[in-house]
Amino acid sequence: MFKICEGGNLSRCKDMEIMLDNLKLSIDDQGIIQRLLCFAEKEMTPRKPQNNNYVCYSKFGALMRFDFRKSIENGILIGFRHVEVSISPHYHFNDYLHNGNDFTPLKCLKSLTSIFSILNIKKSEFDLLKVVNIEYGLNIISTADIKNIIQGISFHKRTPFIVPDVSKPYFKITNATKYKQIKAYAKGLQFIDYPEFGIDPNTFRFEVKSKQSKCITKTGIKTVEDLFNEKVYDGLFQSVLDEWENILVLNNCLQNTQYLKYAAQEDFWKKVMDDKHRIKFIREREKYYRELTVKNNFHHQIKLLIIDKVTSFQNVTNSTQKILMDRRKVKIRGEPP
Repeated sequence: MFKICEGGNLSRCKDMEIMLDNLKLSIDDQGIIQRLLCFAEKEMTPRKPQNNNYVCYSKFGALMRFDFRKSIENGILIGFRHVEVSISPHYHFNDYLHNGNDFTPLKCLKSLTSIFSILNIKKSEFDLLKVVNIEYGLNIISTADIKNIIQGISFHKRTPFIVPDVSKPYFKITNATKYKQIKAYAKGLQFIDYPEFGIDPNTFRFEVKSKQSKCITKTGIKTVEDLFNEKVYDGLFQSVLDEWENILVLNNCLQNTQYLKYAAQEDFWKKVMDDKHRIKFIREREKYYRELTVKNNFHHQIKLLIIDKVTSFQNVTNSTQKILMDRRKVKIRGEPP
């Protein structure tokens, strides 16, 4: 976790707010599998599997789910090859009511420790829990209207964002690659009818979801044991910042110049994407951002807020933890984008 302490006083440590929202683990240790099967049969509800090769259980809706891969011999079930465990440490921390608040690494690790204690998985076994799917991100509260920001989020590199559910117009997702998704949505509006949760209505959530081992290991994570290594969270933050750099956010409220008038239209960018030269899209995106003032550049505003979540800790005196950041991609507040 990010621990930045003053004078070596651990009671004054602060945590960087990069959130691990969902985890999917693969376990092939037979001792752990039997313990989880016993727990599932007693505490969870059977559910329809994705196919006949699995036996599945869930709890708290689908926020905790076990998928046991059958091992068949001569047509007879003789055991389970492995189990896929899906958990939501953020929801667990909030008693499975919501995941709309900030969720620091310290809180996440406490939540993970609690979950594995309930499942009777020992700390010494954490290296047997392979991470095969991870979702992490940040909450940002911008002064700009959250609806305008979400409406303006259009592309990750040259891949368009889509609204997968028309009943949720302020939730967007894109398949950045075959094994990585980017999500951008109005977390505050998701829980607008639950003021008791204390979630700011203008809360913006930006998330990265990796679904392949080689993508996940780039962040330094192979097993659950790695999640208890504070250096891992440096890489997760840098990953979020890098992905945000690739986002095109249009300000559809502004049409101050002829260029902005056309560039705010989706058809304009579709034509740019049709160009066989990938660099054209990057150049047009940079040109568009230069045309905007800092005040009207939603992308730049969010980027500064993301960076602020870390730089506020870097300025603490006698910091015992250096936060890694690619400074080449960081601009000073007020500097033209």
